[in-house]
Amino acid sequence: MTNSPGIITANLACFVAMFMWAFAFPASEVLLQTWGVMALILVRTILAVSTLTVIWLWVDGFSKLRLAPWFHGLKIGGIGFGIGAILLLVGQKMSDPVTPAIAAAMMPIAGAAVEVVLDKRMLKLHLIVAIVLAFIGGIFAGGVNLNDVTFGIGALFCLIAIVLFAWVTHATTNDLKLLSPIGQTAITLIGCLTVVLVAYIVSVIIGVKEYHIGLTGVTEITLLIVMAVASIALAQLLWIWGAGGLGILLASLHMNIAPFYVMAIVVIFMGDQWNWSQALGAALVGIAVLIAQSKQFNKFSTDKV
Repeated sequence: MTNSPGIITANLACFVAMFMWAFAFPASEVLLQTWGVMALILVRTILAVSTLTVIWLWVDGFSKLRLAPWFHGLKIGGIGFGIGAILLLVGQKMSDPVTPAIAAAMMPIAGAAVEVVLDKRMLKLHLIVAIVLAFIGGIFAGGVNLNDVTFGIGALFCLIAIVLFAWVTHATTNDLKLLSPIGQTAITLIGCLTVVLVAYIVSVIIGVKEYHIGLTGVTEITLLIVMAVASIALAQLLWIWGAGGLGILLASLHMNIAPFYVMAIVVIFMGDQWNWSQALGAALVGIAVLIAQSKQFNKFSTDKV
Protein backbone atom coordinates (compact mmCIF):
# COMPACT_ATOMS: atom_id res chain seq x y z
CA MET A 1 0.00 0.00 0.00
CA THR A 2 1.69 3.20 -1.20
CA ASN A 3 1.31 6.63 0.40
CA SER A 4 0.01 8.15 -2.85
CA PRO A 5 -2.40 5.90 -4.76
CA GLY A 6 -3.38 6.75 -8.32
CA ILE A 7 -6.74 8.24 -9.24
CA ILE A 8 -8.57 4.96 -9.91
CA THR A 9 -7.16 3.21 -6.84
CA ALA A 10 -7.87 6.21 -4.60
CA ASN A 11 -11.50 6.36 -5.73
CA LEU A 12 -11.88 2.62 -5.19
CA ALA A 13 -10.39 2.97 -1.69
CA CYS A 14 -12.85 5.75 -0.78
CA PHE A 15 -15.76 3.75 -2.22
CA VAL A 16 -14.89 0.63 -0.19
CA ALA A 17 -14.23 2.77 2.92
CA MET A 18 -17.67 4.36 2.75
CA PHE A 19 -19.38 1.03 2.08
CA MET A 20 -17.65 -0.56 5.09
CA TRP A 21 -18.40 2.50 7.24
CA ALA A 22 -22.08 2.19 6.35
CA PHE A 23 -22.28 -1.15 8.18
CA ALA A 24 -21.71 0.71 11.47
CA PHE A 25 -25.13 2.36 11.36
CA PRO A 26 -27.42 -0.72 11.33
CA ALA A 27 -25.01 -2.45 13.74
CA SER A 28 -25.15 0.46 16.21
CA GLU A 29 -28.93 0.58 15.85
CA VAL A 30 -29.09 -2.95 17.29
CA LEU A 31 -26.44 -2.42 19.97
CA LEU A 32 -27.90 0.86 21.25
CA GLN A 33 -31.03 -1.00 22.28
CA THR A 34 -29.10 -2.17 25.36
CA TRP A 35 -25.80 -0.24 25.32
CA GLY A 36 -25.16 3.31 26.47
CA VAL A 37 -23.87 5.64 23.75
CA MET A 38 -20.63 6.57 25.51
CA ALA A 39 -19.90 2.94 26.39
CA LEU A 40 -20.43 1.85 22.79
CA ILE A 41 -18.19 4.61 21.39
CA LEU A 42 -15.45 3.77 23.91
CA VAL A 43 -15.47 -0.01 23.39
CA ARG A 44 -15.59 0.15 19.59
CA THR A 45 -12.74 2.71 19.56
CA ILE A 46 -10.61 0.54 21.87
CA LEU A 47 -11.14 -2.48 19.60
CA ALA A 48 -10.36 -0.44 16.47
CA VAL A 49 -7.21 1.10 17.94
CA SER A 50 -6.00 -2.31 19.19
CA THR A 51 -6.48 -3.79 15.71
CA LEU A 52 -4.67 -0.96 13.92
CA THR A 53 -1.81 -0.82 16.43
CA VAL A 54 -1.09 -4.53 15.97
CA ILE A 55 -1.16 -4.13 12.17
CA TRP A 56 1.04 -1.02 12.37
CA LEU A 57 3.59 -2.81 14.56
CA TRP A 58 3.59 -5.84 12.27
CA VAL A 59 3.92 -3.88 9.00
CA ASP A 60 6.23 -0.98 9.98
CA GLY A 61 8.06 -2.37 13.00
CA PHE A 62 8.67 -0.96 16.49
CA SER A 63 11.23 1.60 15.34
CA LYS A 64 8.65 3.40 13.20
CA LEU A 65 6.24 3.51 16.12
CA ARG A 66 8.93 4.86 18.44
CA LEU A 67 10.00 7.63 16.02
CA ALA A 68 6.46 8.67 15.06
CA PRO A 69 5.41 12.30 15.78
CA TRP A 70 3.22 11.21 18.67
CA PHE A 71 2.30 14.59 20.12
CA HIS A 72 1.22 16.06 16.79
CA GLY A 73 -0.57 12.89 15.71
CA LEU A 74 -2.48 12.57 18.98
CA LYS A 75 -3.39 16.26 18.86
CA ILE A 76 -4.76 15.99 15.31
CA GLY A 77 -6.75 12.83 16.05
CA GLY A 78 -8.02 14.05 19.41
CA ILE A 79 -9.30 17.35 18.06
CA GLY A 80 -10.61 16.11 14.71
CA PHE A 81 -11.92 12.61 15.28
CA GLY A 82 -12.40 12.73 19.07
CA ILE A 83 -14.04 16.12 19.61
CA GLY A 84 -15.72 15.86 16.19
CA ALA A 85 -17.43 12.57 17.08
CA ILE A 86 -18.61 13.90 20.44
CA LEU A 87 -19.95 17.14 18.91
CA LEU A 88 -21.85 15.16 16.27
CA LEU A 89 -23.37 12.96 18.96
CA VAL A 90 -24.29 15.89 21.21
CA GLY A 91 -25.65 17.81 18.21
CA GLN A 92 -27.92 14.93 17.28
CA LYS A 93 -29.13 14.64 20.89
CA MET A 94 -29.91 18.37 20.97
CA SER A 95 -31.67 18.46 17.60
CA ASP A 96 -33.09 15.52 15.63
CA PRO A 97 -31.87 12.62 13.46
CA VAL A 98 -32.31 14.71 10.29
CA THR A 99 -29.92 17.51 11.22
CA PRO A 100 -26.75 15.35 11.28
CA ALA A 101 -27.71 13.96 7.86
CA ILE A 102 -27.88 17.47 6.41
CA ALA A 103 -24.61 18.38 8.13
CA ALA A 104 -22.95 15.26 6.67
CA ALA A 105 -24.20 16.25 3.21
CA MET A 106 -22.16 19.44 3.60
CA MET A 107 -18.89 17.47 3.81
CA PRO A 108 -17.86 18.42 0.23
CA ILE A 109 -18.45 22.08 1.08
CA ALA A 110 -16.34 21.70 4.23
CA GLY A 111 -13.66 19.90 2.22
CA ALA A 112 -13.63 22.69 -0.35
CA ALA A 113 -13.39 25.32 2.39
CA VAL A 114 -10.45 23.54 4.02
CA GLU A 115 -8.53 23.33 0.72
CA VAL A 116 -9.33 26.93 -0.23
CA VAL A 117 -8.19 28.27 3.15
CA LEU A 118 -5.20 25.99 3.83
CA ASP A 119 -4.00 25.18 0.29
CA LYS A 120 -5.16 28.38 -1.46
CA ARG A 121 -7.01 26.23 -3.98
CA MET A 122 -9.00 27.99 -6.70
CA LEU A 123 -12.41 26.43 -7.29
CA LYS A 124 -13.15 26.05 -10.99
CA LEU A 125 -16.68 25.90 -12.37
CA HIS A 126 -16.78 22.10 -12.75
CA LEU A 127 -15.78 21.69 -9.08
CA ILE A 128 -18.46 24.11 -7.91
CA VAL A 129 -21.06 22.23 -9.98
CA ALA A 130 -19.86 18.92 -8.52
CA ILE A 131 -20.02 20.22 -4.93
CA VAL A 132 -23.57 21.55 -5.38
CA LEU A 133 -24.68 18.32 -7.09
CA ALA A 134 -23.08 16.22 -4.34
CA PHE A 135 -24.86 18.28 -1.66
CA ILE A 136 -28.25 17.83 -3.36
CA GLY A 137 -27.52 14.14 -3.88
CA GLY A 138 -26.48 13.80 -0.24
CA ILE A 139 -29.80 15.29 0.89
CA PHE A 140 -31.73 12.79 -1.25
CA ALA A 141 -29.45 9.86 -0.31
CA GLY A 142 -29.96 10.66 3.37
CA GLY A 143 -33.73 10.54 2.99
CA VAL A 144 -33.99 14.03 4.44
CA ASN A 145 -37.36 15.75 4.76
CA LEU A 146 -36.54 19.43 5.04
CA ASN A 147 -39.84 20.06 6.85
CA ASP A 148 -38.51 18.06 9.81
CA VAL A 149 -35.35 20.12 10.22
CA THR A 150 -34.80 22.30 13.28
CA PHE A 151 -31.90 24.75 13.37
CA GLY A 152 -30.27 25.69 16.65
CA ILE A 153 -27.20 25.01 18.79
CA GLY A 154 -27.45 21.29 17.99
CA ALA A 155 -27.21 21.98 14.26
CA LEU A 156 -24.22 24.25 14.90
CA PHE A 157 -22.44 21.44 16.78
CA CYS A 158 -23.09 19.07 13.86
CA LEU A 159 -21.67 21.55 11.36
CA ILE A 160 -18.56 22.13 13.48
CA ALA A 161 -18.10 18.35 13.66
CA ILE A 162 -18.21 18.02 9.87
CA VAL A 163 -15.65 20.82 9.47
CA LEU A 164 -13.42 19.05 12.01
CA PHE A 165 -13.71 15.77 10.08
CA ALA A 166 -12.67 17.55 6.88
CA TRP A 167 -9.80 19.32 8.65
CA VAL A 168 -8.45 16.19 10.37
CA THR A 169 -8.40 14.25 7.08
CA HIS A 170 -6.46 17.09 5.43
CA ALA A 171 -4.11 17.43 8.40
CA THR A 172 -3.47 13.69 8.59
CA THR A 173 -2.61 13.27 4.92
CA ASN A 174 -0.47 16.45 4.81
CA ASP A 175 1.17 16.78 8.24
CA LEU A 176 1.90 13.08 8.79
CA LYS A 177 3.34 12.26 5.36
CA LEU A 178 6.40 10.58 6.87
CA LEU A 179 4.13 7.87 8.29
CA SER A 180 2.56 5.09 6.26
CA PRO A 181 -1.24 5.21 5.82
CA ILE A 182 -1.50 2.58 8.57
CA GLY A 183 0.60 4.75 10.88
CA GLN A 184 -1.40 7.87 10.02
CA THR A 185 -4.67 6.09 10.77
CA ALA A 186 -3.48 4.41 13.96
CA ILE A 187 -1.90 7.45 15.59
CA THR A 188 -4.89 9.71 14.92
CA LEU A 189 -7.34 7.10 16.20
CA ILE A 190 -5.25 6.75 19.37
CA GLY A 191 -5.70 10.50 19.79
CA CYS A 192 -9.44 10.01 19.25
CA LEU A 193 -9.46 7.25 21.90
CA THR A 194 -7.76 9.58 24.40
CA VAL A 195 -10.54 12.17 24.05
CA VAL A 196 -13.30 9.53 24.07
CA LEU A 197 -11.86 7.97 27.25
CA VAL A 198 -11.79 11.34 29.00
CA ALA A 199 -15.39 12.01 27.88
CA TYR A 200 -16.45 8.60 29.18
CA ILE A 201 -14.84 9.22 32.59
CA VAL A 202 -16.51 12.63 32.80
CA SER A 203 -19.89 11.09 31.90
CA VAL A 204 -19.47 8.59 34.76
CA ILE A 205 -18.48 11.31 37.23
CA ILE A 206 -21.37 13.66 36.39
CA GLY A 207 -23.86 10.81 36.17
CA VAL A 208 -24.79 10.87 32.48
CA LYS A 209 -26.86 7.73 31.93
CA GLU A 210 -25.07 6.62 28.77
CA TYR A 211 -22.05 4.77 30.13
CA HIS A 212 -23.55 1.32 30.79
CA ILE A 213 -22.41 -1.80 28.90
CA GLY A 214 -25.29 -3.75 27.40
CA LEU A 215 -25.73 -7.33 26.24
CA THR A 216 -22.56 -9.22 25.27
CA GLY A 217 -23.93 -12.30 23.55
CA VAL A 218 -22.67 -13.79 20.29
CA THR A 219 -24.75 -11.37 18.19
CA GLU A 220 -23.58 -8.30 20.11
CA ILE A 221 -19.90 -9.32 20.05
CA THR A 222 -20.12 -10.03 16.30
CA LEU A 223 -21.65 -6.61 15.65
CA LEU A 224 -18.99 -4.95 17.81
CA ILE A 225 -16.23 -6.64 15.81
CA VAL A 226 -17.89 -5.58 12.53
CA MET A 227 -18.10 -1.99 13.75
CA ALA A 228 -14.61 -1.82 15.24
CA VAL A 229 -12.55 -3.77 12.71
CA ALA A 230 -14.42 -3.19 9.44
CA SER A 231 -16.39 0.05 9.88
CA ILE A 232 -13.75 1.95 11.85
CA ALA A 233 -10.24 0.44 11.61
CA LEU A 234 -10.18 -0.79 8.01
CA ALA A 235 -12.61 1.83 6.68
CA GLN A 236 -10.59 4.62 8.28
CA LEU A 237 -7.37 3.20 6.86
CA LEU A 238 -8.80 3.06 3.33
CA TRP A 239 -10.32 6.54 3.74
CA ILE A 240 -7.02 8.11 4.81
CA TRP A 241 -5.17 6.31 2.02
CA GLY A 242 -7.72 7.30 -0.63
CA ALA A 243 -7.89 10.90 0.58
CA GLY A 244 -4.11 11.05 0.38
CA GLY A 245 -4.40 10.44 -3.36
CA LEU A 246 -7.47 12.56 -4.08
CA GLY A 247 -7.33 15.39 -1.55
CA ILE A 248 -10.09 16.05 0.98
CA LEU A 249 -12.34 17.93 -1.48
CA LEU A 250 -12.62 15.09 -4.00
CA ALA A 251 -12.61 12.35 -1.38
CA SER A 252 -15.40 14.02 0.59
CA LEU A 253 -17.76 13.65 -2.37
CA HIS A 254 -17.79 9.91 -1.70
CA MET A 255 -19.08 10.47 1.84
CA ASN A 256 -22.44 11.76 0.58
CA ILE A 257 -23.30 8.39 -0.91
CA ALA A 258 -22.88 6.53 2.42
CA PRO A 259 -26.60 6.85 3.41
CA PHE A 260 -27.52 4.97 0.23
CA TYR A 261 -25.17 2.15 1.23
CA VAL A 262 -26.86 2.04 4.64
CA MET A 263 -30.26 1.76 2.96
CA ALA A 264 -29.03 -1.00 0.64
CA ILE A 265 -27.53 -2.94 3.57
CA VAL A 266 -30.77 -2.68 5.54
CA VAL A 267 -32.78 -3.83 2.50
CA ILE A 268 -30.54 -6.86 1.92
CA PHE A 269 -29.99 -7.99 5.51
CA MET A 270 -33.10 -6.72 7.32
CA GLY A 271 -35.74 -6.87 4.62
CA ASP A 272 -36.52 -3.16 4.63
CA GLN A 273 -38.11 -1.39 1.63
CA TRP A 274 -36.07 0.00 -1.26
CA ASN A 275 -36.11 3.80 -1.44
CA TRP A 276 -35.85 5.17 -4.98
CA SER A 277 -35.26 8.76 -3.84
CA GLN A 278 -32.16 7.60 -1.97
CA ALA A 279 -31.04 5.70 -5.07
CA LEU A 280 -31.50 8.90 -7.08
CA GLY A 281 -29.40 10.77 -4.55
CA ALA A 282 -26.65 8.16 -4.86
CA ALA A 283 -26.72 8.53 -8.64
CA LEU A 284 -26.38 12.32 -8.33
CA VAL A 285 -23.38 11.95 -6.03
CA GLY A 286 -21.83 9.47 -8.47
CA ILE A 287 -22.26 11.99 -11.29
CA ALA A 288 -20.72 14.67 -9.06
CA VAL A 289 -17.65 12.47 -8.50
CA LEU A 290 -17.25 12.00 -12.26
CA ILE A 291 -17.67 15.72 -12.98
CA ALA A 292 -15.18 16.73 -10.28
CA GLN A 293 -12.54 14.32 -11.58
CA SER A 294 -13.33 14.40 -15.30
CA LYS A 295 -9.90 15.76 -16.20
CA GLN A 296 -8.01 13.48 -13.83
CA PHE A 297 -9.65 10.29 -15.13
CA ASN A 298 -7.92 10.93 -18.44
CA LYS A 299 -4.66 10.07 -16.64
CA PHE A 300 -5.87 6.70 -15.34
CA SER A 301 -3.13 4.86 -17.21
CA THR A 302 -0.59 6.20 -14.70
CA ASP A 303 -2.53 4.74 -11.73
CA LYS A 304 -0.44 2.87 -9.16
CA VAL A 305 -1.58 0.23 -6.69
